[in-house]
Amino acid sequence: MTLAETLTLVHVAAVIIWVGGSFTLGLLFERAQHSQDEATVLGLTRIGEFIGRAVFNPAGIITLVAGIWLVIELDGVEFSDAWISLGFLGIVVGAGLGMAFYPKALARVRDGIEADGLLSNETLAALRRLRLVSTLEWLFLIVVVWAMVFKPGA
Repeated sequence: MTLAETLTLVHVAAVIIWVGGSFTLGLLFERAQHSQDEATVLGLTRIGEFIGRAVFNPAGIITLVAGIWLVIELDGVEFSDAWISLGFLGIVVGAGLGMAFYPKALARVRDGIEADGLLSNETLAALRRLRLVSTLEWLFLIVVVWAMVFKPGA
């Protein structure tokens, strides 16, 4: 196996963990909210914080490092290529949301449940925002994966 093949494997595996984990966590929140199970939603906020730190952050870093290394290793691939730029945008969006939005959103949901219950207007609004942003991020990441596969403009 060549270095480029190894880097591709590492890059793709990290993306699978990131995108698949994001999709799965979103489904779990959806299911828990519809079942109106406060304990499960509350537990998912804690799991979401843990997965963010222990899984999504490392997967994003590995995705970035392996992707940069691949661009350096591969002939005919440049940092200025549109599909590479879209990949960097995916990292920036994911990291930005992971640092600025998700911790606060999860805390708002958790605090709302602890203060007023799952069905309070404030808690439901916080949960809807969390699910909306998570869904939009996941859809955007799918577009980034599409760009990595089909390499538009290359």
